[in-house]
Amino acid sequence: MPKVRDILIDVKIEQAQRQRKCRRNTSHTIVKGEWCLVVRTNATNDDYSYSRDAAKPMLDAAWSKLKVLYEGLGLLPPCG
Repeated sequence: MPKVRDILIDVKIEQAQRQRKCRRNTSHTIVKGEWCLVVRTNATNDDYSYSRDAAKPMLDAAWSKLKVLYEGLGLLPPCG
C-alpha cells in the first residue's frame, strides 16, 4: 500500500527550547518548555511560532476548512 501523503507538512507543535514571541500577538510570550504551534513558510523557509491562545482560532479555521473538504468528497470526518 502506498504511503499516505502528509498535507500538513509545514505545521507542527513543539516545545519551546528558549523564550519566543508569538507571531500573531507580540504581547504573548512563549516561555521555555511551553508547547506552541509552529508554521514554516515556503517562501522564506522561516518558522513562525504561535502561542496557544493565538493558535486556537487558526486551528478552528483550519478544522472548518478540513470539514468542508470532507463534505465535498462525501466523506465523514474521523471525529465530530
